[in-house]
Amino acid sequence: MSQPWWPSPSSQTAFISPTAVVGGAGAARNMAGILTEHLGISAGSILLAVDDAVLNAGLIQPISDQMTSSGYEVHVRSGFGAEPSSSIIDTIANQSRADQVSCVVGIGGGSVLDSSKLIALLLRNDGGSADWTGAVTPENGIAPLVLVPTTCGTGSEATRIAMVTVEGNKRASSCAQYVPRVAVIDPELAGSLPKSVIAATGMDALAHAVESLMASSASVMSAHHALRAIELLVRNLEEAYLGDREALANTLWASHIAGQSLNAGVVLGHSLAYCLAHAQPMPHGVSCAMALPYCIAYNQNLDPALATRLSLTLTDGRSGDLRLAAEEVEALSGRMGLPRTLAEVRISPDSIPDMARLCIGDYPRPTNPEPFVEELLEELFRAMETGDLDRAFAVTAR
Repeated sequence: MSQPWWPSPSSQTAFISPTAVVGGAGAARNMAGILTEHLGISAGSILLAVDDAVLNAGLIQPISDQMTSSGYEVHVRSGFGAEPSSSIIDTIANQSRADQVSCVVGIGGGSVLDSSKLIALLLRNDGGSADWTGAVTPENGIAPLVLVPTTCGTGSEATRIAMVTVEGNKRASSCAQYVPRVAVIDPELAGSLPKSVIAATGMDALAHAVESLMASSASVMSAHHALRAIELLVRNLEEAYLGDREALANTLWASHIAGQSLNAGVVLGHSLAYCLAHAQPMPHGVSCAMALPYCIAYNQNLDPALATRLSLTLTDGRSGDLRLAAEEVEALSGRMGLPRTLAEVRISPDSIPDMARLCIGDYPRPTNPEPFVEELLEELFRAMETGDLDRAFAVTAR
């Protein structure tokens, strides 16, 4: 029987989450009721920031119509793209200022939800989104936010982070006020997701849960959420990819729960993922899926009880060995058609030294359980060339 493991209940921590999480099929179609009941907003100018695919599928119209018929002035804005730039966000923020928007409702994947956070900040503060990167505390607060995910991965509707691309580089803006007053988990809005998106975003959610559990900043609450999210994803993600609607709904909820755990922070895996995407642009979930087994390998020297608990959860109780757990994560990616090696995504071995330097210089993770060492990270990337997990685990073997 495995040893018990849990973060210290005496550690000083702060767990943040939405004030209300409204869930259920069709929940978003009662947006007017949500605004009134949970935010006390019964009229006024509302921004609906939406994903293009969801808009084109006709899923936004019932929501917009219900809000309009309830007396709101609704402004629908789209065109955020997969990696929204500061210029796109600033343009929509300026339009929203002119429209005298008082509340932002974001409906979409991570790019839309992150953009909604920054727009809500810019509605009450000067400057553009590029001026608000790093840890920020806006003097005038941010406009009320309601966030509705339509993919099953980013967890952005529950996190303090908003990503924005500034001059070609991804930058993070961190603010506790980005965690919305209300998150809405509506499985109907995820029902038309392509298989490739389910795979990539689901692996992103798995990375959030695993990495937040490894972080030295993990708390009793974040660990509780992380472990439950991993359980749900291990048991449902592949079935969701294969078309099971109930499994997809479970995966959507797992993504949200993982997003709540994410407020403990991510570790090496996301740093590796950003470096991969810098060398060869790719969806964030794809890069996270590639990086996760190597994050596990590099961080193999966890507290033994934590390593066992994590391994058992990732393997659905079959093994307490982190090496086998990393293999299962990689195999799951492969079964869903995601790339697993640098060769598959056409990243040249010549890029490896630059990626190792970038990892340390631009994406340090002080809460990672293993210190970042450039030579070791370079060797870890070389193990990724052909998917050599034995080589990856040798990097930090004691």
